Amino acid sequence: MSRYLFIAPAVLFLLALLVHPVALNVVMSFQDVTAATMLTGSDWVGFENYRAAFADELFVRAAWHSAVFAGASVTVQVVLGLGLALFYAQVFPGAQVFRSLFMVAHAIPVVVSAELFRWLFAEPGWLVDTDLVLPALVGIQCWLGVPFVMVSLLAGLTAVPRVLHEAAMLDGAGAWQRFRAVTWPLLRPTLLATAVLSTIFTLKSFDLVWIATQGGPANASEILPTLAYRLVFSSFLFGKGAAILNVVFAVLFLLSVLYLRAQRREVL
Repeated sequence: MSRYLFIAPAVLFLLALLVHPVALNVVMSFQDVTAATMLTGSDWVGFENYRAAFADELFVRAAWHSAVFAGASVTVQVVLGLGLALFYAQVFPGAQVFRSLFMVAHAIPVVVSAELFRWLFAEPGWLVDTDLVLPALVGIQCWLGVPFVMVSLLAGLTAVPRVLHEAAMLDGAGAWQRFRAVTWPLLRPTLLATAVLSTIFTLKSFDLVWIATQGGPANASEILPTLAYRLVFSSFLFGKGAAILNVVFAVLFLLSVLYLRAQRREVL
């Protein structure tokens, strides 16, 4: 019994800050909650908020923008991060110093980075061009996320036993053959975990998009978190906004489950 008392504070903390808000949001998504009904009580409307969200053209556009934003960002981050990790895994003068410099972007708060890039992109007008705003945001997200991917994959590379590479070299394997036969199989679990985490971070990247563009211009960079924020705090449609956030949560939860199952198969 005493061992449960030791974890009780952590459990209560998680219940108060994680489980309770999620449960409240789920309940709200099935109610007609507006600014007028929040204090007087809201009627249950079932899945009406979800039907209204899915039928909204703006929701469809925001979902597509979220998918493109996450897919492009994570792909570029993984490719660049893997290349940089392979490069900095080599031993050469100044390698540790340059690796540390890459973490500067990850250490700067997102608010500061978003304001900095909004100022930098003001001259070419990329953030006010409906055709260029989403690629510009992908570039900013990659600048923020590549250091995390590089460091994660670099840690995975250092865990690969050097003796395996030496044995492959004695067998006459070249650099590409050693990567395909030795490095890639052992690095794949780390790469999968990093890709999933990067996808989760990108899909919920509200602060970057809101500060840089607020979903504009003409909703060209609207993603699901910014759309939900706009519905709740501008239109006061709390139920519909909660429904959209639950869709985002369901996608992230599914990604987490798939990752855990993949990790379990790797262990077995």
